[in-house]
Amino acid sequence: MATSDSDKKLVVTHIVSGDIWAGAEAQAFQLISGLQANGVIKPTVVVFNPGVLYDKLAALGINVSLADESALSPLGQIKTICKHLRQNSTDILHTHGFKENVLGTASRYLTGVKRSVLTVHGSPESQSTWRAPRKKLTHLLNSVMTGFCQDAVVAVSQHLKTVLEPRYPNKTVVIRNFIDTDEILIAPPEQPDDLRQLDTPYRITLVGRCVPVKRIDLFIDTIASLRNDHKFEVEGSICGNGPLLETMKQYAKSKGVTNFIHFRGFVHDMEPEWASMDALAMPSDHEGLPMTLLEALLRKVPVVAHNAGGIPEVLDHGNSGLLVDDHSAAGYAEKLAQLIKQPEITRQLVANGQNHVKKEFSKYENVQKYEALYRAIMQNTQRLTQNT
Repeated sequence: MATSDSDKKLVVTHIVSGDIWAGAEAQAFQLISGLQANGVIKPTVVVFNPGVLYDKLAALGINVSLADESALSPLGQIKTICKHLRQNSTDILHTHGFKENVLGTASRYLTGVKRSVLTVHGSPESQSTWRAPRKKLTHLLNSVMTGFCQDAVVAVSQHLKTVLEPRYPNKTVVIRNFIDTDEILIAPPEQPDDLRQLDTPYRITLVGRCVPVKRIDLFIDTIASLRNDHKFEVEGSICGNGPLLETMKQYAKSKGVTNFIHFRGFVHDMEPEWASMDALAMPSDHEGLPMTLLEALLRKVPVVAHNAGGIPEVLDHGNSGLLVDDHSAAGYAEKLAQLIKQPEITRQLVANGQNHVKKEFSKYENVQKYEALYRAIMQNTQRLTQNT
């Protein structure tokens, strides 16, 4: 018996870099796996790099193609994307990232895909200039294609929406990042305070790539300030690789804290790290809506983070973690010292944080918002209703 068009599942093909396992990749995986689990939308994927994302998607049985950017020219990548779109009879293209949007949009028009949507996961990590002409051109093409070709632009935070909406009016909607609150193992209750003081030094962790925007240098300065100025027995851990890794190791040495800063590199299994940390610090210059914070709050890890970008939304404007306005080592050290000295405040913050994530950032409800958005743009709906 033939399947009618009305019974046919919408096919949504995602274009994702997959070069590293970071926030955008983690969120794309949450969305794609959620779509597959719900069974309303059929997701397929094209990734630009082999790695964690490709392997995780393939393990779920999702149709994923590799348009390897290390082996193919942009034209070769477009050919691979086009082949995937045709083979899967894609209805909607969903891009994640600048280059992904440029190549994906070109492929969409070459294959006649009806609709497309872009998720913007955060602000650019650095301003593009003509000193790097290829990168600058990609950013310009991305902006033009987003304005003229996208049916909807998803901002992952209310803050990001305020940035994007003037550029892309009448098509910018908010669907915040989310996490599988049922899947993550919740940490056991904290030990009594007197046992905590008798244990190892207070462990503060930064989870993020070693790139300028993450401000690894500020984290190192904060650990030095806590030890030298506040006289606390603290140690820092940095979970992440990146181009500044060796530079930051030398920076820690110059600050005299080499023995108290542990560079973990990329950590495949973060559960032991979550279990061992006493606090998470996020001194980034800016963030979209960081997945790391959602994971920390769900596990009842205390958080100190910059009052910028989408961070205040995750921390419920200070009710679920300490926000730092003084973006300096002294500012972060002061807030972390507050956590150390006032455990009763810490207990209230982590309880609030876990409840906030469960209520506002659950996977099931936010995947449904994407499903509704797909249906709306397929119907060419002028009024999008996902502004939540």
